[in-house]
Amino acid sequence: MQISTLSLYQQGIASIDAAQAQVAQTQEEISTGKMVNVPADNPVAAAQILATSDSQSINTQYASNQSTAQTLLSQTDSTLSQVTSVLQNVNTTLVSANNSSLSAANRQSLATTLQSQLQSLVALANTQSAQGTYLFGGYQASSPPFVQSAAGVQYTSDDGVRSIPVSSSRNMPVSVSGDTVFQRVRTGNSVFTTGAALTNTGSAQIDTGQVTTPASLTGDSYSIQFSVSGGQTTYSVTNTTTGQSVAAPAASNAYTSGSAISFDGMQMTVSGAPANGDTFTVAPSQNQSVFTSIQQAITMLQTSASGTSGTGALGGISTSLKNVQNAIAQVSSVQAGVGAQENELTTLGTMNTALNLQDTTTISQLQSTNLASAATNLAEQQTVLTAAEQSFSDITNSDLFTYLK
Repeated sequence: MQISTLSLYQQGIASIDAAQAQVAQTQEEISTGKMVNVPADNPVAAAQILATSDSQSINTQYASNQSTAQTLLSQTDSTLSQVTSVLQNVNTTLVSANNSSLSAANRQSLATTLQSQLQSLVALANTQSAQGTYLFGGYQASSPPFVQSAAGVQYTSDDGVRSIPVSSSRNMPVSVSGDTVFQRVRTGNSVFTTGAALTNTGSAQIDTGQVTTPASLTGDSYSIQFSVSGGQTTYSVTNTTTGQSVAAPAASNAYTSGSAISFDGMQMTVSGAPANGDTFTVAPSQNQSVFTSIQQAITMLQTSASGTSGTGALGGISTSLKNVQNAIAQVSSVQAGVGAQENELTTLGTMNTALNLQDTTTISQLQSTNLASAATNLAEQQTVLTAAEQSFSDITNSDLFTYLK
């Protein structure tokens, strides 16, 4: 078999090219520290690196979202703490106001204090985040959710809750609607509420009551009327929804201060000395804005301070007091939920950090160069290249005349 000179040249050049390519690739692996610089270096590893890098990019975005969510929830948590502080101050003011011996000047002063506390509460309800959105603005977070006017404090937003994806399976709520925090506060004992008529002139007051027989509740409204005649005080109960008298336990009952009054599954206590014609009301609980409860107390104090009404107006202070206490409990419940979300974010952050570290390790294993092994390979490849070049040189320099010399 004859081999032409051209074939020898081509084979020699091909061997040199292949050896040079191997040397160049190994040198690149050493200089970059990567075994896979282009997909052709290792298609399988390149595909795995790409998939892992995509996963890492997504985790990085989740980490950013978690940071944003943590910031918003932390500010909400802090603001709710301030709201609780203001409501506790309101509670203290109402406790002081719930005293029939106060002078008109004292009541006016307390009304002024409550007005200032009300304004502080509205300001907190309109707190903005660092991004300029309103924390309690629902989906309409670009405008103040609460507006104060002569008609009272109005909620102008919705009950929407904004959320951010913080993991592949979790959209984290990052806001609380003002409707939930400030508006939907149950009155009374959350089942029914009691109150005193503004026209009452006696010293009697009614407590918030309790449910004794849930199955007997009607959901109707009632009126408890007192009659004083011949030194005897009696009371009767009327279902104002139906207009029918209620036997509690009789049509006309002897009154004893501090004794329980029970009817239709409810029980409440009236203490003190009611005047003839004094009336107390019992009605189903409803959602009421805490701002309304505070404003009602302000109005009662201003009214009693003016001398147009006495103990009747002050009787409503205890009702506002209970409603404010319900609001404190409501805010506390909401804040507990926010705290739970913050704890969840901490856990998710730890998991995300671990997953990111795992991805980094995987990419490193697939991509990083083993410098010791690469250096050994480079030395071997350079030897092969040198041998190929020498062999090619020997072949190209050999001819018949060389051997005839």
